[in-house]
Amino acid sequence: MDQFPGKAPHFITSDHHFHRDMPVALRIRDYSENSDLLHSHEFHELVLVLGGSGLHVLQERSYPIYPGDVFLIKPRQVHGYRNLKKLNIANFLYLPDRLAAELDQLKSLLGYYVFFESDPLLAGRARYKNRLTLEAERFNQARELTLRMRREQQRQTPGWELMSRLLFLQLMLLICRTFSKSETTGSEETMKIGRILRYFEENYARPVALAEVARHCGCSVPTLTRFFREAMDDSPIDYLNRLRLDKAAELLRSSRLPVTEIARKTGFCDSNYLTKCFTRRFALSPRAYRKMNSERRVQVS
Repeated sequence: MDQFPGKAPHFITSDHHFHRDMPVALRIRDYSENSDLLHSHEFHELVLVLGGSGLHVLQERSYPIYPGDVFLIKPRQVHGYRNLKKLNIANFLYLPDRLAAELDQLKSLLGYYVFFESDPLLAGRARYKNRLTLEAERFNQARELTLRMRREQQRQTPGWELMSRLLFLQLMLLICRTFSKSETTGSEETMKIGRILRYFEENYARPVALAEVARHCGCSVPTLTRFFREAMDDSPIDYLNRLRLDKAAELLRSSRLPVTEIARKTGFCDSNYLTKCFTRRFALSPRAYRKMNSERRVQVS
């Protein structure tokens, strides 16, 4: 990445960004400078562009952003901004682990899988150039939800934490419905990708053969593989394996299940294979990863 020569990415932890056990936090920022340092973080970040313009830099690519654009940054994905002109953005920082029940309901919408589950680092067409642009009416709705959430955070009147959570979920629902609507009005490609991602989400805990996924989508295995790679810049199997590792990491953080049981629940043949794949992905063994997160929780509390 050469958009910010000589500047190493800064890593941001969750420790000082979330109030008590809150799953979401809102930060609204006006940029007076021309660029923002490269950074990554251990939480999810949903970004709504409220005003101005700029260039969003993500890995080796960049693209312009304008009011109404919405995009998602996942944990440890390096990004930044440059060529800024009065850029005003709302950063919704959130922890999916603490919203599991609510997100399960959103997963009934195809738009959830396409926007919130597909990988924003991938160059595929299914990401709509890594962002969704809201039409005027929905942009106004999103902006109003944002301002209401900021007022709740500022005033902290009784019940503000619950209201903040509900407002954020309304925003997520608005995005899911918008993406689902765009799918039904001509994007057959996006619908197919959404179906595949949903199928993986619903079946990752067991062995999944490409032949059954192809039958589910009504095509041959070569067609499925070619289509998925063109749309997602990745193979179906590699995507499924990353999903399984993310699920394993979630269970390591949120449960005391033994690694052997986590391997079984996330589609790995045994704990040794999970450990091998997990260490390659996260540069930590499952046990070291669990210990690190347990120590971090103790420090925060």
